[in-house]
Amino acid sequence: MLNSDADKLTLISHTLCPYVQRAAIALAEKHIEFTRVFIDLSDKPDWFEEMSPLGKVPLLQVGDEVIFESAVILEYIEDTTGHPLHPANAL
Repeated sequence: MLNSDADKLTLISHTLCPYVQRAAIALAEKHIEFTRVFIDLSDKPDWFEEMSPLGKVPLLQVGDEVIFESAVILEYIEDTTGHPLHPANAL
């Protein structure tokens, strides 16, 4: 694990992954502080392989917990922070 602070967010990234960008944009739009760690997917570090059940990015580490899949990460960000990015009325 990279961090152990309960409130600290770490986004595990690859430079060319559009799914990582979705999470990074949501965090930036909500003015949420986070650390971004870039990895080389062709030479994955051992710690990454232990964290990622699918061997893919993005991963969002929240304290000692890890969230994977960009849609789930976005839902977590939306549900746990203020200033919603989604409209109140779905239509």
